Amino acid sequence: MTSAEESAEETMKGASTVAALAIATASPLAALGAAPGAALPPGFPVLGAHQIAVRCDEELEQRRKMLANMERRLGPGRILEEFNALAIRTGGFDDPLSVLQNAAPDEETRSAAQTCLEKLVPFATELYQSPKLYARVEALKPTQAQDQSYRRLLMENFEDTGATLPPDKRGQVKAIEDELSTLSLQFQKNMNDVATTVALTPAQVEGLSEDWRNARKRDADGNYLVSLDYPSYGPFMESALDADARRRVWTAFQNRAGTPNLELLDRALVLRSELAQVYGFPDFATFSLRRKMAGSPQAVADFLLSVKSAVDEVEAGELEELRQEKASLAGVAAADVRLERWDISFLQQRVKHNRFHVDQEALRTYFPTDASVGFVMRVAEKLYAIRFVRRDVALWHPDVRYYEVMEQGPKGEPGALIGGIYLDLFPREGKYSHAAAFGVRNGSVLTGQHPIKALLCNFNSRGLNQSELETLTHEFGHALHGVLSKTRYADQSGTAVRLDFVEAPSQMFEEWARREQSLRVFAEVCPQCPVLGAQQLEQLAAARRFGMGVQYARQWLYASYDLALHTGAPKSALATWAQMEGASRLGHVAGTMFPASLGHIMGGYEAGLYSYMWSQVLALDMLSVFHGNLLDAAVGRRYRHIILESGGSRPPQELVEEFLGRKPSSDAFYAEITGKR
Repeated sequence: MTSAEESAEETMKGASTVAALAIATASPLAALGAAPGAALPPGFPVLGAHQIAVRCDEELEQRRKMLANMERRLGPGRILEEFNALAIRTGGFDDPLSVLQNAAPDEETRSAAQTCLEKLVPFATELYQSPKLYARVEALKPTQAQDQSYRRLLMENFEDTGATLPPDKRGQVKAIEDELSTLSLQFQKNMNDVATTVALTPAQVEGLSEDWRNARKRDADGNYLVSLDYPSYGPFMESALDADARRRVWTAFQNRAGTPNLELLDRALVLRSELAQVYGFPDFATFSLRRKMAGSPQAVADFLLSVKSAVDEVEAGELEELRQEKASLAGVAAADVRLERWDISFLQQRVKHNRFHVDQEALRTYFPTDASVGFVMRVAEKLYAIRFVRRDVALWHPDVRYYEVMEQGPKGEPGALIGGIYLDLFPREGKYSHAAAFGVRNGSVLTGQHPIKALLCNFNSRGLNQSELETLTHEFGHALHGVLSKTRYADQSGTAVRLDFVEAPSQMFEEWARREQSLRVFAEVCPQCPVLGAQQLEQLAAARRFGMGVQYARQWLYASYDLALHTGAPKSALATWAQMEGASRLGHVAGTMFPASLGHIMGGYEAGLYSYMWSQVLALDMLSVFHGNLLDAAVGRRYRHIILESGGSRPPQELVEEFLGRKPSSDAFYAEITGKR
């Protein structure tokens, strides 16, 4: 049987199960207008610009018909199943469309995807402002835990979209929510469309490897064109000897998307403040954080204060060491040296090379990109009793690969289908420029629909350094959280958890890119790859610990800036950043506009940037259950069952405490951020 036939069989199996249920019980699902899963053909619906335009209007019409059918019914009935069917319908079109908006190789398709997503935006507020649906959900009295959890989620969605407000305020909320969604889409499009390059002479790229130089385009005068994607930018900032060239490239990177994105961000800040006030909250942070683990702006402020207290002197000491290194390089006294922001990565790498004998570029021979993917998959197979099988399916670009994720049979063979993962790993013009796991299809045990994720990354195709290997494991951690989910309802599948927990599984998985025991698995997928010895790994660990103060002082600044923007009255994004960064040890560089490229606060992490560190507290604590044996399959399966399979169907605090067998501890986190772990 071909892979396409297998996928079709699984899709039909889910649809036929629901159809049989509808016939047997006279369920309202039969009247919704489409069977769950019908919107998503086998594999990924790779659509062109014209197909998107045609499908878009059809999709909006169909989901509005489903909404009308749901509103015609009285009483709670099987409202949770109806919402699940609608979520599968909408996600089956919108999620792949979001991938195409960020990864389609042609501008026409990316623009068509964005236009369609903007057209679909109003439906979410139409849905959750429906008084009839709100009444049906409110009247429901479920007895099973997953049903109770899903009802709570729906009630929160209704409340936060204005269903309980008077009609005039509902209209105000709808206008705000619709505009915010459109602003977010445009902000990311502007980021994806950045095509800036900095032309540098051969002398100005001295220090860069031959591989790096060979991979760069050159202009008619023989100058190297340094783009701002990560395989180009990262190595340049770490290795370029010419300080002025680093300044030029760093400045271009800080100013990506520039003034247009600052205007979008400022408008979003005003709208978020207005939204909070409609509900009677003093500011957006208070409104938003009540739905997160932290609970309140004060709890976040207290957490950030403890982080600042822990890393402040560590940062000061590290910066002084970098100052000494710069002075030594220049042959002058340290007192005569000024550290610049474009010096930091370069000087850190010099210290790590000189003190710990670590050359990140040389590590690419140890971690070839294809072998690195195989390594991460093999580790996951060992931990979670799964198998990855590459399949030929429709793809949006020749670089993309697709793997089915299967249960592992008794003899190690692939068994039942669990889900799938697309890998789009290399940079290209117009593509999403960072690294992230995108949803393609949410899982639903109720309908038999299997989850699918897509990784959009920007790696060097020849090999990874250790930091990039950690990024790969991090994003794979998100993908596994999504694919191994076994929730009844699609809206709670995988990473649909509280924001300040969503990073924990991916942050925890980074550890497998650092430990000698897990890295030995590399030999299973790449016997010819050179092997890092115990001494080299200890040097890498020591090098990683150096710079933690600088790194987490910066993380503290990002999170504090985000909290400041969303606390109190709306503020100018750039002026606030200039003031707060200006108060840091390295100061603010006039003329730069970093917030224009801080996509997180326009893409779901608004009033939530602290969550990266909050999640890391939980991630590092959960590692303790392995007791140093990261390949302990029994612990891995228990982690899969408790944490990954639960998705958002249970509160994260409850999941973590069950896995730990105790309350969480922050000891490992504070050891990490001060370079002592």
